[in-house]
Amino acid sequence: MLSIRNIWLDMKAILRASRRRINEELEPLNLSGAEGDILFHLLTGNDAFRQEQLAELLDIGKAAVSRTVDALEEKGYVLRVRRAEDRRAYSICLTDRGRSLGDRVTGVYERLYALVRQGIEDEDLLRIEALFSRVAANLGAPEERSCCRNG
Repeated sequence: MLSIRNIWLDMKAILRASRRRINEELEPLNLSGAEGDILFHLLTGNDAFRQEQLAELLDIGKAAVSRTVDALEEKGYVLRVRRAEDRRAYSICLTDRGRSLGDRVTGVYERLYALVRQGIEDEDLLRIEALFSRVAANLGAPEERSCCRNG
């Protein structure tokens, strides 16, 4: 019988190695991995995520998102904008300075994705994606992609 333990350990190793590479590449930009993750999602998804959406999408606590957004705001990369429909909630939006980092930040993630894809055919990658989606559904995980489209 196939051991789910080995799959679990491989997934954890993949995440750990990915975080290490991202942190190393973001360091010259004076960004942490968490800051880079938020900027990347703002640059490639929706330019106005709610903090709660970012917490869910990145699987980190709301307090950690708040601290990271504080740091990005201090650096001039994002702004908190009150949401008209809920004055208690904020959208996190890129500033022009944040957008100016676009190619450099997205390049970090694109290089990582290119490294991950080495030697993997498109059809294999599609199969892996389908299998991971099924595993996530089996575990009752929310559909993360829908978070990116809700604004």
